[in-house]
Amino acid sequence: MIGIDTNILVRYFTQDNLEQAQIVEQVINSYATSPNSLFINNIVMCELIWVLERGYKYSKEAISAVIKQMLSTEEFAFENQELLWLALNQYNQNKLDFSDALIGEINKEFGCLKTLTFDQAAIKANNFKYIDHIP
Repeated sequence: MIGIDTNILVRYFTQDNLEQAQIVEQVINSYATSPNSLFINNIVMCELIWVLERGYKYSKEAISAVIKQMLSTEEFAFENQELLWLALNQYNQNKLDFSDALIGEINKEFGCLKTLTFDQAAIKANNFKYIDHIP
């Protein structure tokens, strides 16, 4: 297994540098017969989505499609694919960022009842609780 950095995935999905995009496609294709051989960690997922949103102005729908494609690509392995699917569901159902959705799901997985936040968008998800005073 080898790790994949954010810029590799950016080239793959945006095709903004055709030479690098072709290299990435060749690398991914070379692992086509090796399931779970290209590792993508949670930080890379969050960075990728941030870059697509902010830098490339991808819509939420386009980003959801990218995430679904990634999670369905046999060659890719993830820290916890199930949590990424749950975070994607929260991201699609609420107005929070994907990274916040993933934070909420990871914290829940580790036994947290809620994740305290000042983020008004995040509190729409049931994993978060707005804190406005000292408990």
